[in-house]
Amino acid sequence: MDDVVNVIDSFSTFLELKGYSSETIKQYCYDIKLFLRHTGKKPWEIEKRDIMSFLVHLKKEHNYRNTTLYRKLACLKTFYRFLVDNGYVDENVVDKVDRPKLPKRLPTALTKEEVEKLLEAAENDRDKLIVRTLYSTGVRVSELCNLKWDDIDLNSGEVRVRGKGNKERIVLMDAETLNLLKKYREKYNSSEKVFPVSPRTVQRIIKKLAEKAGIRKKCTPHALRHSLATHLLERGVNIRIIQELLGHSSLSTTQIYTHVSRTLLKQEYSKLFELPK
Repeated sequence: MDDVVNVIDSFSTFLELKGYSSETIKQYCYDIKLFLRHTGKKPWEIEKRDIMSFLVHLKKEHNYRNTTLYRKLACLKTFYRFLVDNGYVDENVVDKVDRPKLPKRLPTALTKEEVEKLLEAAENDRDKLIVRTLYSTGVRVSELCNLKWDDIDLNSGEVRVRGKGNKERIVLMDAETLNLLKKYREKYNSSEKVFPVSPRTVQRIIKKLAEKAGIRKKCTPHALRHSLATHLLERGVNIRIIQELLGHSSLSTTQIYTHVSRTLLKQEYSKLFELPK
């Protein structure tokens, strides 16, 4: 099995060179080992039925949702693309497998009032700034945790963010959040990173604040990102500008917010018809 171990190690290095995060690389390698352990085969011996058997196993034995199966399959597809490119196999066998159908779920967005309630629930400067930074910049939780003081222009409020695939973009920060960050740095300037915490810790912070604030929606760091996009759209900001701020490679990803913003929909509809009171 040394040859398989070497291939997985090479794949890990390939992902690192492509700019994948350490968390993603770890998860991908885990999924591949899990898959090969289930099949009892080497990567170049795999057939379509082996992949289907693996997906059925995860669905029946572990009750995985289609969204999870979709991610596992995407991981295998990337792995087999690597194998094809490096001459280990002749074709990407995963291309023969139909992807699980995903439910069309709209992202959760908080109202402005709910964002304020989250901020009021924060008992310390760090937690309050985490909420403000997530909302005002729209960054992903992993981007927040990797944010360094050198990435922030404390004069202009421009923030350099390294997103998926190690792609850089510039996001903006409002004046109040920027001023609070300056004071926070003066008081707690002990780390290179602005928030030296893990994504899991941030998720727990947001969940705890939501419970304290009495918010019944599923409240996550990503919900604050969705909220910024929705609120910008409601104020007539061009969707391509929102795409740039969020770092979406495709406009179709950003366009989901046109379905979320019921306020904007009603506003436009009321130009033609009178809405019920």
